[in-house]
Amino acid sequence: MSLTTLTAATPHYLLLGNDGPIGPVLAPSGSEAFDTVLYGFSSKIYFDRFCAASDQTLRPYPLMKGHLNKPMESTGHRITHVVINADGPAETELHTATTEIVAHALENQLEQVPVEIHRSLSRD
Repeated sequence: MSLTTLTAATPHYLLLGNDGPIGPVLAPSGSEAFDTVLYGFSSKIYFDRFCAASDQTLRPYPLMKGHLNKPMESTGHRITHVVINADGPAETELHTATTEIVAHALENQLEQVPVEIHRSLSRD
C-alpha cells in the first residue's frame, strides 16, 4: 500500500483585512498548537471566490519569504501555517502548508507544495 501525498498550488498572496493579515483558528492535531495561520492564494480566481463568500473588505498582498519568517507586529506570534485556496471563511476542512515549505517553494519557484488537512474551530 502506498501513501498519497496531497499537493496544492503554491500560494503567492496572503489575505489582508482591515487590521492586517487574517486567517482561521485551527484545531490542534494531537499535541500540536499553532501560533498564527494565514489564508494564502495561488491565483486571483481563488481569492475572488473567497471574497464572494465573505462580508469583510479584503485585499490580496504578495506572500514573500521574508514575511513568512518574521514575527507579526500586531500579535508577536510567528506565522506557522498557510491555508491554501480556501473557498471562504466558513470552510472547515482546510489544506495547509507550513511556512517553511511555502517559503522554500517561493524561493525555488516550485508550482506545488505538499499539504496537510486541518479542521478550523467553529466560530460560535
